[in-house]
Amino acid sequence: MKLNILLAIYAVVAAGFCVGLLIAPAFWITLYGAKADPQAVVLLRLTGALCGGIGVMAWAGRNAEPSRSRDAMILGLVVANALAAFVAVAGALAGVYNQFAWKPVLTFGAFAISFALQLRNNLTSSDEIAGLTPESSQSKAFRHS
Repeated sequence: MKLNILLAIYAVVAAGFCVGLLIAPAFWITLYGAKADPQAVVLLRLTGALCGGIGVMAWAGRNAEPSRSRDAMILGLVVANALAAFVAVAGALAGVYNQFAWKPVLTFGAFAISFALQLRNNLTSSDEIAGLTPESSQSKAFRHS
């Protein structure tokens, strides 16, 4: 899958999480067999707000040219989704939620793997642009001295 399409899909999914968690956090947590007290509602809304920001970043960066900045954004998405998948696995294994607990594991895990593959596949081309290949400016400087 092309990176720009992956980022667009991610942005839409993140926007969905954002809207859902900001507007009706208690409803969404009940789907997992849990109840939301006032503190949990605030934390769910904070999570929704962060999803909104990450979604905007993904949407705005979907057509970015290869660069260190784009690689940093993708690395951040790998880490964020991998950590979220790990937390989701821990919650599912602990029996905190019902059978829907595995949906976030699959969602975050799939995004973490997809972004990691994109980073691996695209890192070389951006390294060439950034001058990090063996013929970079540093190696040229050593030859000229």
